[in-house]
Formats: sequence, structure tokens, C-alpha cells
Amino acid sequence: MFILEYNQFNKFDISKSKEFIDFWSKYYHYKVKVQNKTEIIDYLKELNLGKDLSEQNMKRLLRWKDPHLLSDIIFSGSNEGKFNERVKNVISSIGDINKFRFGNINESTFLENAQKIFPDGFVWRIFLLHIARPFDYPIGDQHVFRSFSIQMNRKIPTCWEEYMEYVQYFFQISISAGIISEKPMGNEPNIKEIVTNLKLVDNALFSFGQFLKRYWDVK
Repeated sequence: MFILEYNQFNKFDISKSKEFIDFWSKYYHYKVKVQNKTEIIDYLKELNLGKDLSEQNMKRLLRWKDPHLLSDIIFSGSNEGKFNERVKNVISSIGDINKFRFGNINESTFLENAQKIFPDGFVWRIFLLHIARPFDYPIGDQHVFRSFSIQMNRKIPTCWEEYMEYVQYFFQISISAGIISEKPMGNEPNIKEIVTNLKLVDNALFSFGQFLKRYWDVK
């Protein structure tokens, strides 16, 4: 008989990073359809790495992030059928997002812009940085943060400084697992392959975090 040992979940062994990613990434099954279509959003394709993000890229990436609150057309409630103001605000800032992608706006300036776009959405602000430069800023959400929190004995990130602790954790795992040899600069000729591989780390942390939530809910 096999029994899950709750007190084992917070044991962080960096030498087991590859095994962790190989195991937990297999349980990642997150998919979102293009609004009003049967087509599945191809997250990696929509990142459009090496080029400017288009309006369509942005709409699809935002819906992929949060299909309920970030789809471009609101599909329920009193505003059903209207264009989502949150998405509208992002689209109106697409020029700055692309400037940040190519280093023409610095981090602090872009953070200020992201705060204005999403004043009450911390993980959404992170997502804007992520889609601009996924090799620098991993995705933030409740599940990956839960993995980080229990393994590193930290609080769930709710501010920029705490998120940067998660970033350090994310790349520590990525390097230890052999996903990358060092933190990418973004100008590598194989940057698409690098970002694709980094997504496996996100997938693993997301799946493990989902598992922890289910386990805690049952316990």
C-alpha cells in the first residue's frame, strides 16, 4: 500500500530537477480554444518570438491566460457581446509592449505601464512582461506560486520583489535540469527552442501546484 506523505512535499532537492520536470510535465493538459471557434490556441506560436506581437497574438494570448476575464468579447453578464475593456487597454499599449520586447523601454518604465493597464491584476501584469520576453519572466499563477511557496517555505508572491524570488527559483530548476545552461539573454539564435523548453518547467510546476491544491482540499 502506498500512502502520500504530506511532509515530503516541501523537500526541495535541486539535484532531482530533471526527474521532477519529466514526471510532472506529463500531467499538464491546459488547453483553451479561440473564442467562438474549435481551434486550440497555440501559445508558443502566438508568442511570435523574434517579431512584433500583433493584435491577434495579444487577443489570443490574453484569452489563453484567462478565458473567463480576458477574452476580447465578453460572453456573459450585463456586458455580454461588448469588447472587453481590459483587452482594449492592452491592445492600445501594444506599441510599448513591443518596444519592451526589443529593449527600447526599460523594466521599471514597463512595470509602471503594466500597473496602469492592470491596476488590480498582479499575475496579469506579470503576464504582459512574460509575453514580451518569456526568456526573462516566467508565467505567474496560483499553481506555480503554490509549488514555489511550499518547496521554498515562502509566501505566495503578491508583489514584484516576491515574484523575483520565484524567477530565481524557476531558473535555478531550469539550469539544474539541463533545460538551459545559463539564463538566456534573448538574442540566442535558438531562442524559440529555449522558450519551448522553458515552458516544460512551467508545465511541471503548474501540474505539481494543481496536485497540491487537490491534496490540500481533500486533507
